[in-house]
Amino acid sequence: MSSISVLANKEKTTQVLQQAEYSVYNNISSTLEMCFELFARHDTPTIPTLLIKLVENIDIIKPYFIHELKLLSKFLRALPLIIGIENRHDLLKDDCLFIRKGLISISINTFSHIISNNQLPLAIAKKGGFFVDIDGEKLIQLRKNKNYSRNDLAEKLKVSAKSIMHYEKNAMRTSTEHAQHLKEILGDSIQVPINTYEYINQSFSDFSVNPQMQRKISAKNRELMNTINEIVEDTGYQTYWTRTSPFDLFIYRENDDSTKIEDYTLIGGTMSEKIYQKSTHDTKINFLKNTKNSAGTTSIMICEDENRDVKQVKREKVPYIVIKELKILDDPKEFKKLIKTRKN
Repeated sequence: MSSISVLANKEKTTQVLQQAEYSVYNNISSTLEMCFELFARHDTPTIPTLLIKLVENIDIIKPYFIHELKLLSKFLRALPLIIGIENRHDLLKDDCLFIRKGLISISINTFSHIISNNQLPLAIAKKGGFFVDIDGEKLIQLRKNKNYSRNDLAEKLKVSAKSIMHYEKNAMRTSTEHAQHLKEILGDSIQVPINTYEYINQSFSDFSVNPQMQRKISAKNRELMNTINEIVEDTGYQTYWTRTSPFDLFIYRENDDSTKIEDYTLIGGTMSEKIYQKSTHDTKINFLKNTKNSAGTTSIMICEDENRDVKQVKREKVPYIVIKELKILDDPKEFKKLIKTRKN
C-alpha cells in the first residue's frame, strides 16, 4: 500500500528529534525485533521523554510488544508512541491520532509537526470516524451571540440538546462533520488542538503488569533465572523477564492493590558468559548506560561471576551487583540500600 519504509521513517524521526535538541538512543538489534526503536530525552525537564516504536501497519502489532512498551515507559517515566505508515484500510491521515490497544499511533508527518512546529493534531480516529475536541466556553458564547437556545442549536445540528450540553461542558467530543457544521451555523470554529502528550499519559495511566506476557524460563537459562527470581522475591520484589527489550528483566514492587508500580523501580541486565554472546552483553550495557540517569529508574547489571563478568561493566561505568551479594539479602530495605549505593 505504501512506498514509505519503516527505515526511512526511523531516519526522519531521528533527524526531527536531533534538530529539536533531543538526545536519541537508537535501539539496534540484528537478531530480535524490539518493543521500541528510539529513546529520546531532552535537557529541558518540562519536555517529555519519548519511547518510540516504528511500524508499517499499526493494526498488526503483537500484544506483548504493546505490553512491554507500556511497561518500559512506566519505568523510564517516558511517553510511549507508535509511528506508523498505514492501518488495515489506508495510509495514516496526518494531524490525527489513532488509538490502538490503549496507545497512540501517528504518521511521521504528524510527529514532525508536533516536535518541530508545536502543531498539535486536530482529530482522533476511533470506531465510527474522526472526532475532535471543542472549546465549550466558546461554543456557549457563540450560541448566545446568535440568540440560540440549546434546543435551537441541537435542532440545526440534528443532535440532542443533551449532546449540546455535553459539548459545552467539554464532556464529549464531536465528529469532524459536526464540528464543520457548527462552524457554518455559528460563523466561527470551536475546534481546538488535542494535547497529544496529555492524551498519551491518560491512555495508559491505569496500566498494570501482566506476568503472563513475560519470557518463559528455558533450559538454556533456567538456573540463572530461577536463582535471580528466588533472590528478588525474598526481598519483597518481583521480576518480569523481557521478550522484546535490550535487557533482561524488570525488578519492581507494586502497591497493595496491584494497580500501580511503586516509585522505586529498577531495570536489570544479566551478565553471564556461559549463556550470552558478547554482542548481547554489548547491547545490554549500551542500553543500561543510556538509561542509568533516567528519572525514578535504576539501571543495573547483575553479574554471575565477579572476576569474569564485571570487567566490561566497570569500564563503561554501569552500576552492577554480583549474584552472591543478593543471596545474603532478605529485606526490601537492605535491597534498596544496596541498589542506591551502587547507583551513586
